[in-house]
This record gives sequence, C-alpha cells and structure tokens, in this order.
Amino acid sequence: MKNKKLNFLVLFVALSLVLYFTLKDDFHGIISKLKEVNGWIFIISIIVLLISLFFKSVSLKIFIKGYKPDYTGKSAYVLTLIGQFLNGITPFQSGGQPFQIYLLKKDGVRISDSTNAMIKDGLSYQIALILVGIFTLLINLKFHVLSKNNYINGLIFLGFAINTIVLLMILIVAFDKKTGLKLSNKIIHFVFKFKVIRKFGTSEEKIKEGLKHFYETGSEIKKDKVVLIKGVIYNIIHLFSLYLIPFIIFRSLGFDGISIIESIIATSFVMLIGNIIPIPGATGGIEYGFVQFFGRFIQGPVLSSAMLLWRFVTYFLAMIIGFVCLMFKKGVKKL
Repeated sequence: MKNKKLNFLVLFVALSLVLYFTLKDDFHGIISKLKEVNGWIFIISIIVLLISLFFKSVSLKIFIKGYKPDYTGKSAYVLTLIGQFLNGITPFQSGGQPFQIYLLKKDGVRISDSTNAMIKDGLSYQIALILVGIFTLLINLKFHVLSKNNYINGLIFLGFAINTIVLLMILIVAFDKKTGLKLSNKIIHFVFKFKVIRKFGTSEEKIKEGLKHFYETGSEIKKDKVVLIKGVIYNIIHLFSLYLIPFIIFRSLGFDGISIIESIIATSFVMLIGNIIPIPGATGGIEYGFVQFFGRFIQGPVLSSAMLLWRFVTYFLAMIIGFVCLMFKKGVKKL
C-alpha cells in the first residue's frame, strides 16, 4: 500500500509539472487548438490504440494456450487491458505482470505455468522492441529525425543499449542458467545500491527469485521456437500500430507536415527514452522527448496540443479502460 501511495504521489506531481510547463506560455492558444480537433480523425487514433493492444493480447494468448488450451482471445484482451492500468501506475511498467499472473491463477492457470507464459511474452516483446529500434535507427539515416538537443539524442542510444542488455540477460539466463544467474545477481545487487531504485517497484530478492523461472522457460522455448517467432511478429505489429498514433493525432489537428515514417521514427525514439525513466508512465521525460523530436516538424500550440492528446490516448485512456476492466473482473479483490 505504501508503494502504491508513493507511485500515485510521484505520478501526480510529475503530471502537474508537465501540465504547468506545457500550458504556461500559451494556455489560450493550446485550449483553442484543442477545441478545433477533428473528432472523427481523433476517434481513429483511439481505434488504432485498441487494435494495437489487440495484437499485444494475441501474443499473450498464444503463450497462455500452451498451458491452458481453452484460454480465449477475449480473456487475453481483458488481461492485456488490465495490465495497461497496472503498468501505468508503477515505475518501469513493473506492476502489470505480477498481477496478471495472479489473475491467471483465478482463471485456472498454475502460477508456475502463468509465470512461464508471461516470461515468454515478455521475451517476445523485448525482441520486437529491439528489432523495431534497429529498424528505426537504420531508416533514420535517410530521414534524419533527431532532436537538436544532443543530450536527448544520447538518451535514445542509452535506452536502446539498456533494452538490448536486458534482452541479452534474459537470453543468457534462459539458456545458460549458471552463468546467467551469477551475472544477473551481480548486476541487480549493483543497481539496488542506489537508494532511488530501492524506493520504486519490487525488492532485490523478488527480482532474483523471478530470474530462476527463466531457465525453465528457456528449455521450453528451445522445443517450440515457432510460437516465440509468432509472438515477436504480433508484438512488432503492436508497436508499429502504437507508433502510428501521433501521425493520426497531428492530422486531427489539421497538420500534415509530417509523414507516417517520420512519425513512427520519432515515436520510437520517444519510447526508447521513456523506457529508462523510473517514474510511473515515464511522466515528464516522455512528454519532453515528444516535444523535442516532433518539434523538428512543428512548434507552438499544435505541438503542445498533439502531445497532450497523444498522452491522453496512449496512457491515460489505456489506463482508464484497464481500470474499468479490473473493476468488472469477477473474483478479484479490488484495489
């Protein structure tokens, strides 16, 4: 309960600062621009979000069905939406998977099986994230979608490097238990020396305990690589759909000075930065990144309005939908 209150407090403070710095220079201009939004086009951005989460749920479903063959797509979609809420209120999106495992137990999936399914899904997502990151970094050589701020550009590569290291660690732990666990435990122990890390998320012991599941999962992946490849493909579609949303939002504001490819590249960079910010929803840093990268194409109230709408759709609306799903989930102790 203490961690939940801290997470909400950090989120509230960060959100308040974001709104203040976004609106303080041109409050009336931004509000005026928001009133001019094309509602029909904006609705398309919401539909694309739901489609994006659908493909994420399909990935999750194929891994769960390996342990519970009668698990439905509807259940997987609801589980994914609930995960959006829990991830949104916890640092590094760390709260979704543990609670999803709890919900799967309620649906008749053993904890060991649901843990393995979530690990496989997480691995497929991490691979997809790296592949999309490589694609956007390479295609950026032609489109040059980078901020004028070199520090921000540096964070892109830092985010990419950290995600790559995480993926490599998962693979090492999964396929070489002795070496992987030894190396992982040293890294985790080093990271948790920082007080700011200990204040957020889970404990060092819980993370180390969770790593032990990876080896069993790795053995299963070796036997059925096709399912993992399918999961990666579904997550790639999920990410590209998610990265398309800013383009649609800019069109809803009447701005057509950015192409789909440029929008996808910029959003990919923003999300890479967001993955390394230890605040619920990466609030503050992710908005700043959005302004920096999309600021190459447009300035003023249109840019600020697009950022606010984008965050509403991809973060707050996704959390609201997930919260509603959680409230109507039968047999679950309410938060």
